[in-house]
Amino acid sequence: MPTDSASPSPPAGPEDRPSVARGSGFVEDDFLYSAHPDPSWARRSWVSLDGTWKVRRGGKVREIRVPFPIGSELGGAEFPDRGNFRFSRSFELSPEAAGGSVILRIGACDYETGVEINGRLVERHVGGYASFSVDLSGLVRPGGNELVLRVRDSHSPFQVRGKQTFLPGPFMVWYAGISGPWQPLWLETTGTPYLRRPRVRADFDAGVLRIEARAAGAGPGSLRLSVVLESPGGEASRFEADAEGGSGDSGGVFRIDIPFEAVPGPRWSPETPELHKVRYTLYEGDRVSDTVDSYLGLRRIEARDGRILLNGKPIALRMALVQGYYPGGWYAPESADRYRDDILALKGLGFNGARIHQKIESPYFHYLADRLGLLTTFEMPSFYLPSRKAFRAFESELREVVERDAAHPSGIAWVLFNETWGIWGIYGRRSRTRAFVRSMIDLVRNLDPGRPVIDNSGWEHMETDITDIHHYLETAELARSGYSALRERDPRRLHSVSVPRVIFFYIFNRIGRETRSVFLDEATRKACEGTPWLVSEYGGFGWYASADPGSIPDRIEAYTRDIAESGLFQGYCLTQLYDVGTETNGILDFGRNPKVPVQKMRDVNQAPFRAGDRGKDGTT
Repeated sequence: MPTDSASPSPPAGPEDRPSVARGSGFVEDDFLYSAHPDPSWARRSWVSLDGTWKVRRGGKVREIRVPFPIGSELGGAEFPDRGNFRFSRSFELSPEAAGGSVILRIGACDYETGVEINGRLVERHVGGYASFSVDLSGLVRPGGNELVLRVRDSHSPFQVRGKQTFLPGPFMVWYAGISGPWQPLWLETTGTPYLRRPRVRADFDAGVLRIEARAAGAGPGSLRLSVVLESPGGEASRFEADAEGGSGDSGGVFRIDIPFEAVPGPRWSPETPELHKVRYTLYEGDRVSDTVDSYLGLRRIEARDGRILLNGKPIALRMALVQGYYPGGWYAPESADRYRDDILALKGLGFNGARIHQKIESPYFHYLADRLGLLTTFEMPSFYLPSRKAFRAFESELREVVERDAAHPSGIAWVLFNETWGIWGIYGRRSRTRAFVRSMIDLVRNLDPGRPVIDNSGWEHMETDITDIHHYLETAELARSGYSALRERDPRRLHSVSVPRVIFFYIFNRIGRETRSVFLDEATRKACEGTPWLVSEYGGFGWYASADPGSIPDRIEAYTRDIAESGLFQGYCLTQLYDVGTETNGILDFGRNPKVPVQKMRDVNQAPFRAGDRGKDGTT
């Protein structure tokens, strides 16, 4: 195992809080420890577990290249994407490493995972999108160790699955599925106790950055946490706190408030994606027990008074839909360069953001979005039939995702549900499903109060911070007519929801001729007064039918211009960046080759937005 050769700075005395100095001992490579799979929470003493594993399904054993999942070409194991799997590999530990804390980190593994080390079951995890960690301390040994992941996956519609098919095969806009690990796996070694990922929140009203951290495995000794921030200009500030509470996992809590004055430099934005390095050092007495590198970007995102504000200034969102599928690896890119290339392609086409659709993307993707300056959304993948089990699994995974990703400055909104998929019960006023949706809205607002929440993207909103709509209307004139109806507050377009209307919409495939109601009912429309409006899906040319003449670039230009000039909306999200499966509606093909002139798209995305004279409900 590699070890941390850097010598930590000694703890500051009371007279040094905060202290300012240049050169804080951070690694001086590209940025932070950027080879690490998760630069937002990275110990330097780590080793990758990616590479060749054995996987068994029934009586058949194959080799697979992790982190390429079952269902991908690069993985190499030609198994169905459902069933029971046994992934296994061995690894070596030095006596020094085995004697401390050994933490297994799993980026994502689809769907239910049992972790075994040296024949002993350590942990079970449910959910195919959230990262999780397993403490292997005391269970590993010097020399050889055997790691086994027992994975169960299915096509169950009660399972959080996103765009993975819930039928025997792909159909319409649901694609072939995957199983098993699809993000990196690695081991980190450190001392005991060690730090858990902290909660970091910016309180802009108070002008304070609030950090709450917790130590795992705390003993009876005194604990102290040191936090060093280094600005892009090289100025470093250090803050400290002693542990609150008792010992063990229930104690070891640290709270540190850092004034914004100690975080110098411009606020984070797509134009100035400035990141501050952060180093957390845990001391037990005078002994360094754990050191973790991280980073932060200070920015404020608000949805109020009919506007979306970034650092107090209105911003027009010019986004494209991104599904998170990659040549060869399907859910996993061949290398992190693919993440970078997609982000740079978006920016090169004139977009300032991406709606990550029906997938929780890798922390490394979000690190690159933070660093390169791309706005994104976090969107929970859908289940498709409601049940108590589905609700519990969704909530558990949502909590894990918020804990991992809430500190990314590039993420500007949480999208909880999409087009009422899986939550059909919301039509009942006292239904268990409606109560569940409201509880998830409250949960995310409580866990991450500094980021807007979109409750049900596309239509039938209940209680949202941003009112977004989807349409794939077959002519630009139909779209303009729809905007006019919204401006005139047509009840049928705003809130005349009925179950027969919903059924007829699907049975008679009305998607090219009409839109669903924006709000669930008139009461929920009133609850959402003053929210900014966004067209978060439109276009889809090449898959959805269009009756307008002219080329696809001309149609994109016409529809986008109408959104910008309508005076209704604060941005848009075009479907989509690249083709996936049968959805051949991308600006790029699946291999990321342009299908429309790049300069044409840049020109389309430079069209100014007309603010309009907005009413209380967000319409003009």
